[in-house]
Amino acid sequence: MKKHLIAAVAALCVFGATDMMAQRGGRPHYNGNRHHSMYHESGVTLSVGYLHSNYKHKEWENESRNKDQGLNGINVGVTKDFNIIRNSLYFQTGLSYQWQTSSNRIKDGLGTQVWKRNEHYLDIPLRLKFTIDVMPEIRAFVYAGPTLDFGLSSTLKGRVKVADNEILTYKYNYFTGKSGNMEYPTPASPYRAFDIFMGGAIGAEIYDIVEVKLGFDWGLINKNRRKEVADYMVTHRNLFHLGLGVKF
Repeated sequence: MKKHLIAAVAALCVFGATDMMAQRGGRPHYNGNRHHSMYHESGVTLSVGYLHSNYKHKEWENESRNKDQGLNGINVGVTKDFNIIRNSLYFQTGLSYQWQTSSNRIKDGLGTQVWKRNEHYLDIPLRLKFTIDVMPEIRAFVYAGPTLDFGLSSTLKGRVKVADNEILTYKYNYFTGKSGNMEYPTPASPYRAFDIFMGGAIGAEIYDIVEVKLGFDWGLINKNRRKEVADYMVTHRNLFHLGLGVKF
């Protein structure tokens, strides 16, 4: 996954650097008066945050519901606000990279099993953002809209230590449906790599420099690729996120 990480970081850096170079010299410095500082008129926000995601499954016939063990990870992104109504309404877009993981250790009759899941994604948000002054140097905001979600990798790896200390290994790719090594039941269906989220967030901007936010996104597309599975089960991926950003 090194090439995915390098490509994601490079894309984020190019996006941010290109915009800052284009805007360099054109954004007035903060002078203590919000209404004369061209607040939000240009520049980008670089952010990092915590992610928690899970896959929820629902069977059409019996309405039963369950969800996988959640994954935790980080999100690194760059966004830009394009002014629609000065100091209040903006269109926001950008690019973000997500890495998430989970692990589980099980002891049973087979021995000790260790399972680890890793996922990597690139996201492009397309949001409307509304801001309002709540204190002299603090603005609250809320945004909502869709996010285009592109899966780079989603893998499950397992190691089983059996009674005679023999180590068996297993690997499953959720996007291709391919598995390798030891015989072990595979998930019912590989997943679609592409998804569309709909969600929103609330947050605050402090001194035109720092941004804090929290939000939730709901996956809209059934992740199951195989028709025979998708016909009786729908699987959605949902995200909760907390973020801290620096505005340039």
